[in-house]
Amino acid sequence: AVIVVIIVVVLAAVLGGVFNPGTPAKPALRIGTLLSITGALSQYGPGDTQGAYLAVHQINAAGGVLGEPIQLFTEDDQTDQTAAAAATTKLITQNHVNAIVGAQFSGGTIASIGIAKAAGVPMVSPSATSPALSNLTLTGGYFFRTAPSDALQGVVAANYLFTNLSYRYVNLVGRDDSYGRGLVGVINTKFTALGGHVNTSVIINPKATTFQTDLQTLFLTNPQAVYFAGFPGEGLIVMSQWQAGLSSNPGWNRPWIFSEGLDSQAFMDQLHASSVGVDVTKIKGTSPVSPFGAVHDVFVAQYKAATTTTSTPVLYTDYTYDAVYLIALAAQKAGSVDGTAIKANLPVIAKGSGTVITPGNWTRALTTLAAGGSVNWEGAAGS
Repeated sequence: AVIVVIIVVVLAAVLGGVFNPGTPAKPALRIGTLLSITGALSQYGPGDTQGAYLAVHQINAAGGVLGEPIQLFTEDDQTDQTAAAAATTKLITQNHVNAIVGAQFSGGTIASIGIAKAAGVPMVSPSATSPALSNLTLTGGYFFRTAPSDALQGVVAANYLFTNLSYRYVNLVGRDDSYGRGLVGVINTKFTALGGHVNTSVIINPKATTFQTDLQTLFLTNPQAVYFAGFPGEGLIVMSQWQAGLSSNPGWNRPWIFSEGLDSQAFMDQLHASSVGVDVTKIKGTSPVSPFGAVHDVFVAQYKAATTTTSTPVLYTDYTYDAVYLIALAAQKAGSVDGTAIKANLPVIAKGSGTVITPGNWTRALTTLAAGGSVNWEGAAGS
């Protein structure tokens, strides 16, 4: 009898959890990053990933999303379309992410968005700027970005060339992908509309190892300057061969204007190194927007403190940080980490009305949303 009683008691203890379950754990928000740790944009990917980590750390330290800490999974898009698509599949099928921050570049995002759309997983890119990604037929509404489209950068660049620099004859060179072709196309249209002339547009293979023929074509029509829409990978080779050919091609001695993909201090340092020897005084740059102001300064201070560095964050780190916050805010507002719920609430969070939430103020966001209020994310990169 004693044995029977003991067995009954043990069974009751074991089965008690079956018949009287406690409150089930809430699913955690799972975010994947898809950035260029390697490849032509590897100058940016690692630093941008640090921006994502900083946002996750701040949010988790202040209570997480729906009471649970965010889980972050990182993948390398390798600045390669095939690799980006494969990494997207892994993030969705193996890591079961609810949203993706990325890809780093437009070509990788275009290669990945169909996979994400089919799985109901929104993508928020900090740096995929191609105007093609504004096409809802392509994205199904599952693509968002924190950086402005090249439809804006192209207009700004054309105005800069025509009005600020007073050029009337420029030639254009771009990498052969949606970014390079898209940006070159916008600049060509706008610069021509302003009254300028684009005599030659050259589209280059970013995987080529020699660009002598492209350079000969580019300078054959004697432009006042050249605008280059590219990435550091091919940019270093193009500029090295340009510098090496100057002595035998005096017509190449023209100023360059770089797109934001090339316009970084790290790349300028590479060009200026004694092994390359490019005269960087002949180079200017453009970008969609240059973050500034008190909110951006707060972010920079937080970034430096968290990473124990004195260096300024690399290009698009602030946009990456903002992307994580926007995803988290959308999930918190939705009351769900489901990808379709996040997709539906991202435009609401970003529409610009409600209680202002700035970098590091996750507690205020939680309080506002819990009271049924609206929030307006004023991010590290601006509104």
